Amino acid sequence: MKYYISNPELDKQIAEIRVKVRLSMNGIVSEKMAQNGINYKKNYGVSIPRIREIAKLYPQNHDLAQRLWNLQTRETMILATLLEPIDKFTFQHAQEWVDSFNQIEIVEQACMNLFSKLPYATNLCTNWIHQDKKWRQITGFILAARVYEKLDQDEINDIIKVALTVSENAEFHLYKAIALCLSRFCRVNKNIAQYILNEIKAFKQTPTAGQKLILDEVTQEILFLNIL
Repeated sequence: MKYYISNPELDKQIAEIRVKVRLSMNGIVSEKMAQNGINYKKNYGVSIPRIREIAKLYPQNHDLAQRLWNLQTRETMILATLLEPIDKFTFQHAQEWVDSFNQIEIVEQACMNLFSKLPYATNLCTNWIHQDKKWRQITGFILAARVYEKLDQDEINDIIKVALTVSENAEFHLYKAIALCLSRFCRVNKNIAQYILNEIKAFKQTPTAGQKLILDEVTQEILFLNIL
């Protein structure tokens, strides 16, 4: 845990935010999330729309966002992804944040609200998918799915290669992220879609649960796009 020098203005804003979060809490949602294995240090069960409403009450501020993240509660972490200015958020900050991920929700929120908007977003996803760390890989594939239009052909080919290599992994969130990523890549052009389809059809006769899901989701995406 990081420690920060006291800042009266930021301390006041954080106190206000914590009150707003507590007043918006939904114990039933929080309990249900815990029952489904979604466990945070603290979770008030506040809805995402309400968290976004709270975020709009404050200007983006790097120091505020970092302090909110450091609290490691569900709502303050999501608020941090909304209040962090992209020009102040370094590659090192991203590395520190991703290594504290342990829930798919925060991965999705961070990728949507912050990571995908960074000027080095493509570097992050190509770097993380090669890491032998579960949450880095999951985040890398989810981020790639969000920034697929910014990736060049070599980056796409590299990500597809890694995706196919780790497709047998039994981790649900990882192969689900791979399925999402490959499905998004099918939107780039017909040739990429055909290449991906050919590769995943080559899965062995008894595919793993993950490979089956990847094949099903990519096939459905191609049928939806009506490109082959």
